[in-house]
Amino acid sequence: MRRVALLDYGKLELQSDYPSIGALQSGTVKVEVHACAICGSDIALYRGQRSLADERYYGHEFSGVIVDAGDGANGIQNGMRVASELNRTCGRCWNCLNGLANYCKSMNDALLPGGFSEETFVLNTPEYSFISPIPDTIDFETASMLEPTNCAYRIARQANITPGSNVLIFGLGTMGLITAMILKTLGASRIIGVERSRPRLDKVHSLGLIETVDRNDPNWLEQVREMSSRQGVDVVIEATGAVPVLQDAFDAVRPGGKIVVASVYHSAAGDLALLPIMRKELTVVGAKGPYPHRKSDGTSAPVEIIARLKDDLKKLVTVYDFKDALQAFEDMMSGASIKAVVRFR
Repeated sequence: MRRVALLDYGKLELQSDYPSIGALQSGTVKVEVHACAICGSDIALYRGQRSLADERYYGHEFSGVIVDAGDGANGIQNGMRVASELNRTCGRCWNCLNGLANYCKSMNDALLPGGFSEETFVLNTPEYSFISPIPDTIDFETASMLEPTNCAYRIARQANITPGSNVLIFGLGTMGLITAMILKTLGASRIIGVERSRPRLDKVHSLGLIETVDRNDPNWLEQVREMSSRQGVDVVIEATGAVPVLQDAFDAVRPGGKIVVASVYHSAAGDLALLPIMRKELTVVGAKGPYPHRKSDGTSAPVEIIARLKDDLKKLVTVYDFKDALQAFEDMMSGASIKAVVRFR
């Protein structure tokens, strides 16, 4: 089978004749992968910001078709169109009982070898599942956005905005933009995006998805205040993973406001000044996805979201055939693509 293999830090290889993953493992299903999107965490692993020794899988934002449903837990059947997301957790472990269902299991326990292969095993038991059925109205490339949409929904829920709130988002990558789309549906009055990358600013501006401010402009903060209120915005979403941007968030949020940290920091805080947390009486919360967002009928809320937002989500996607997968990674790292999706079929 074909796969995109991360052999070592900074070394990707396209393999066309890798052995099939073989017989089904207990508690799993086998997915024939049609498309897999590149996540920032995949890039971090490539760059050595995360340890290869700690990861058993590569690629977790994928969609495809069930070719072996195992024991059919949770209604999963052969031939069903599915996409990856954390759909079900046990509800009994310490993490679940303390509201941290997103820590129930590691993805190391859920995926092997991962979505950058033509086939992958995915854990699907009555107590834990990392897949959801998708409707025929969503193409596989867009469906590969289900897992990041799940994460963005967690960010939006942690923001807990009230209708009419002004929101500032630092970082106009996939996570920031999907969060913006969701917050619009939740009643945000104004959403402003701040970004340093000129190509990304131009791209986002051309799509017409969000108002933007160039962080390279010395007057960026004044622009934000003119667009929201002199005191600052109600909520800041920090989605860059750059420690200095958290300082910007402290400057931009109003007294009594909220900052949602929605990114992974790979370096120490250094000279970060924390006094604004007390002086402004700020609420600072984290948002780690994916999270099991199930409706009362047991179906996935993020699937409903991508079905509703699919036209805007498609604007974020650049599709690459498998033979061009290395270019897809290059374009994600350079910012030429907002969301690169590798198509296997």
